[in-house]
Amino acid sequence: MGYDLEWADLPEPAATARSRFEACIESGDLCGHAPSCLDAYASLRGPCHLSLNIAAMGFCRDGMRRTGMVYHATPRPFPDWPFDGVEDWRSADRSRRDAYHEAERAASAQTVAGRTGIPVFKLTSNGPWLVGAQEIEEALGCYQGSSPSLRAELERDDLWVAWLDWLRQTVQHGGFTVR
Repeated sequence: MGYDLEWADLPEPAATARSRFEACIESGDLCGHAPSCLDAYASLRGPCHLSLNIAAMGFCRDGMRRTGMVYHATPRPFPDWPFDGVEDWRSADRSRRDAYHEAERAASAQTVAGRTGIPVFKLTSNGPWLVGAQEIEEALGCYQGSSPSLRAELERDDLWVAWLDWLRQTVQHGGFTVR
């Protein structure tokens, strides 16, 4: 299992490429574009994208746990699929599909009132999850408030330093998605 993380708000032209790729996937037809929508999107998302394997994400989660950057909570369920199948989805009115996307996005952005940082469930599955800029800022604040000796220990590892740098970048781009 791996984790694909990406800035929530991509710069152009990557944002347009992502939209085109998602529309192509949603259509259900094979992509006939040249280059393919996936290839175009993948070539443009570069520094906006981070892939971690299960071990690397486990390491990052552990460091975040040790520094108080994450909290444990039970996620609320995602909305039920309101369509009778793929054909119903494809033939549905755009407003009906948009309503489902909006409900799914709200579920993917969930947090727990009164808690600080990132709910760890967003970093233990492929979601789709949205980790918002405020959650990340809170988590980074918790990190800064942790003991200097713990920060020094963690910062001896290049993966941890790269993870922190990437988190700091994502704050300026609406946070990040987990897929």
